[in-house]
Amino acid sequence: MKRLVFSSGDLPDELDDRTRFNRWREIFAWRYGSADFTRLADQPFKARSEFLQISSLGLVRSESTVQRFRRTAQQAVDGSGAYLIAFNNGMSSTTVKQQGREQVYAPQQMWLGCTADTIDVGNKTGTKWVTLIVPATPLLQLVPRAEDMVAKPIDATRPAVRHLRRYMEFLLTADEFGDDNGLSGRLDAMLMDLVALSLGANMDVAEIAEGRGLRAARTREIVGRIQEGFSNPTFSAHVVGRILGLSARYVQELVQETGLGFTARVLELRLLKARAMLADPVHDRLKISDLAFTCGFNEVSYFNRCFRRRFGASPTEFRHSTRTEI
Repeated sequence: MKRLVFSSGDLPDELDDRTRFNRWREIFAWRYGSADFTRLADQPFKARSEFLQISSLGLVRSESTVQRFRRTAQQAVDGSGAYLIAFNNGMSSTTVKQQGREQVYAPQQMWLGCTADTIDVGNKTGTKWVTLIVPATPLLQLVPRAEDMVAKPIDATRPAVRHLRRYMEFLLTADEFGDDNGLSGRLDAMLMDLVALSLGANMDVAEIAEGRGLRAARTREIVGRIQEGFSNPTFSAHVVGRILGLSARYVQELVQETGLGFTARVLELRLLKARAMLADPVHDRLKISDLAFTCGFNEVSYFNRCFRRRFGASPTEFRHSTRTEI
C-alpha cells in the first residue's frame, strides 16, 4: 500500500498564484472528476492531499485554502458512485448540502456523503478533512439504509466513530507497509466493520463487526497507550483500562492476541529505551539507578537482571563497551 501525494507545492515555482490555482484544478478534474472550486480570497492558494489505497477502500487526508467545493448533477455523473465517510479536521464548522438537506458539522464531527449526487461543501477557513472512500455495494449490504443518512448528523458518542477516526489517522501517519499475508484485505474488512457500527448497522451485522473491527481498533489503541506510557513506573494494565473504560483483564487479553503479552511488551520497550540511553554519551552522568527509574523500573536490581538476560551484559558493562568502541 503506497501513499500518493497530490500537492500544489509540486507545481513549477515560476507559476503565479492564479495560474497555480487553475493548473491544480485541471489536474484535479483529470484525476478525480470535474468540480467547481471557490478559494479563499485573502490567502495564497495551497492544496495538499495524501491518498492511500486499502484494497477496495480509499483513505484521503486533505488540506487546502479552498473555501467551497461543489459538484453539479452533470459533474456528478462522472463520479464513482462511492460513499464518503468524512471527518472535519479543521478548526471551524463545515456546511454540507446534499440530497436536499443542509447540515453544519463542527470540528471533529463525522458526515456521510455520496459521490453520485450533487454536493456543496463550504468552510470559511478552508478545507481540512480525513475521508474514507467506500464502494456503494459493500456499504449498502452492511447498512441498507445508508442512503437515508447522507448529510445527516451521525452520533459521535458511538465508540466505533471514535475508533474509526483514530484508526484512519493512524494509517495515514504510519510508515508505508507492504501487503504481506493479505494485510490490505484485513484492514479493508476491519474499516468496513467500523463504518457499519458508526452508521448504526442492524443487530446481526453489528454483532459480527463488534467481534472484528471494534476489537481490532481497541487493540491498536491499547498498544498506542503502551507506547506512550511504558516509561512511567506506575504504568499497568489497570491504568490503561481506566483510561479506555475497559477491565484490566480484557486489556491483557487483547494485547496477548498480538503475540506479545502486556507485561512482556512493556518490559521490552523499557529495556530498549534503557539500551538507547546507555549508548548515548549525553546520559553518561546519569546513574544507573536513575536511568532505570526513567525507563520505568522501580528496582535497580530487577533492571540489572532483566538487562543482562536480554542483552548479555550488565547496564554498566554495556555502557562501557559502547564507549570503548568509540
